[in-house]
Amino acid sequence: MDNEKMALLILKQRKKSKLTQKELAAKLGVTDKAVSKWERGLSCPDISLLSTLSDLLGVTTSELLNGEKSPMSSATDADLIVESTIQYADKVTKRKSRDIRKAFAVTITSLFVLGTMVCLICDFAITGKITWSWYPISSMIYVWLLAIPAVIWRKRGVFISLISTSLFTIPYLYVLEQIIGIDSLIMLIGIPVSIASFLYLWIVYGLLVKTKWSRYRSASLALILGIPLSFGINFILLKQIGEPLIDVWDILVYFLLILFAAIIYSAGHVKKQR
Repeated sequence: MDNEKMALLILKQRKKSKLTQKELAAKLGVTDKAVSKWERGLSCPDISLLSTLSDLLGVTTSELLNGEKSPMSSATDADLIVESTIQYADKVTKRKSRDIRKAFAVTITSLFVLGTMVCLICDFAITGKITWSWYPISSMIYVWLLAIPAVIWRKRGVFISLISTSLFTIPYLYVLEQIIGIDSLIMLIGIPVSIASFLYLWIVYGLLVKTKWSRYRSASLALILGIPLSFGINFILLKQIGEPLIDVWDILVYFLLILFAAIIYSAGHVKKQR
């Protein structure tokens, strides 16, 4: 299916039928702006409108989908209609999904910008200068950098979000430390904990996306790997602030991780046997 050819055919046949965009839109129950977008190749008619639109333009559904008029046998034409309709439905679905993701990204960005403005205005109104507002603003920027790629690009966005996490977490911790004014404490703990967490996240990503293992097996192993991660973080805290290496809560967490890993792996094994 060629979107540009369809756009040109709609434009040509509409003019041939002596219909304005507004008149065609009225007959279809859509806006003239929608028709304008169809004729510019910016969007496609909804699949439910194809039959009516074809009749109004004096073409077959197959010709509309292919963007050109062509004489064909009824059997071949029927096969082509089915194939073209499936391709069209898939394309429209993907485009709608992409438009929804973009709208969601714009909404999130707008909310973050609004939140930033509210924080700055309130801070300046209360204190007469910019003080505490740097806390939420820096945090919102950090979260935005991590969330937006996953929203816009889906699976590829997860990879980009992981890169953003690896690149921006330590600078974010540094900024936070400068705002709070606690010399070196956040960075002393944050850098090694962040590195250990990055390593864990990349391993989990590799297990779920890059290996040929089942998701059940990958997820169960990811949970088990949470144990050495937790132990490593506890070791860092022991060296920096004297926290115990293992306490009763750690033992409980380890037990739950093993339990959930066993349940997930067993569920995958049962499903595979069935």
